[in-house]
Amino acid sequence: MRIVGYVRESPDPTAGDPGFAQQEEIRRYAARHGHALVAVCQDARTPGYPLGRDGFRSLLGVIAAGGAEAVVVAGLEALSADQIVQEIMLWDLRSRRVRVLSTDQADLPVLDGDPGPARTLIRDVLARVAEHAEALRLHASEPAGVPDDDGVVVHLDRAERPGA
Repeated sequence: MRIVGYVRESPDPTAGDPGFAQQEEIRRYAARHGHALVAVCQDARTPGYPLGRDGFRSLLGVIAAGGAEAVVVAGLEALSADQIVQEIMLWDLRSRRVRVLSTDQADLPVLDGDPGPARTLIRDVLARVAEHAEALRLHASEPAGVPDDDGVVVHLDRAERPGA
């Protein structure tokens, strides 16, 4: 399987694994499982600048170009320390039809099994948002206005200005 690695250093220099350690973990994982590692995209700390998402945007470009079937991280913490942001990013990647893999065995239940009640709730909300967006997209070509149903009555009242 063609995979792309994603590495993100923690905004706090004293927390999390450094980028090179995450890269090595991803390389070992790819070799151990017989995957072709096509790229490693990284968001690295630069002193004096906020930690951005340029590496993640590059990863999305690799996916869009058809370069990878899966994304591998050294742990879900590489996506974000925040569980909600992790779930949003997982949902985004899955909506692009790629698998998400982790070198950390503790992440397997979250990725492939029972994610627990909090993550299940987040996933349900994201699914409903996606359904709503899709319904709006499907009806976007229909002109806005009043339906042609005989049973619909629209009554417009003149707005009163305060003090008038």
